[in-house]
Amino acid sequence: RFELHLLVHSYRLDVNDPERLSFAESQLSFYYDKYFKKQLSVKHFGVNSNLELLALVRDTIEVTPKKLILDPQLSVDAPFDIFVRLTEEHRRERQCRFDLGDESAQLRLQQERGRSGGGQHQGGDGRGQYQRQHASGGYSQQ
Repeated sequence: RFELHLLVHSYRLDVNDPERLSFAESQLSFYYDKYFKKQLSVKHFGVNSNLELLALVRDTIEVTPKKLILDPQLSVDAPFDIFVRLTEEHRRERQCRFDLGDESAQLRLQQERGRSGGGQHQGGDGRGQYQRQHASGGYSQQ
């Protein structure tokens, strides 16, 4: 939510063109990678498309119906606590809907895996170097 807010406002400031206030939904992955130096994977959020992802944060970023342009809903200087409040409000709403039997309200977030691919690459036993050396009697400094 916050990253998307920053992305759209940063783009607007960088382009500095009153005719190009934002970019198309289809370019979201490109600009996300360009600004944050990481890939946007909608699968981590349990959705299949950029539009589904943006629907989760429609109080922060809307997509214009005609041209599918991202439109920020909060001002550039919105305080950070508003994002926390919006997130909590939507969590409560989803929880209420889920409690009433609407299973589509449950988020299906997928946890990102580290670059090592799991704990087994740290030495075979799932423990890091610090843990192995303490288990063997101490940590020697060289």
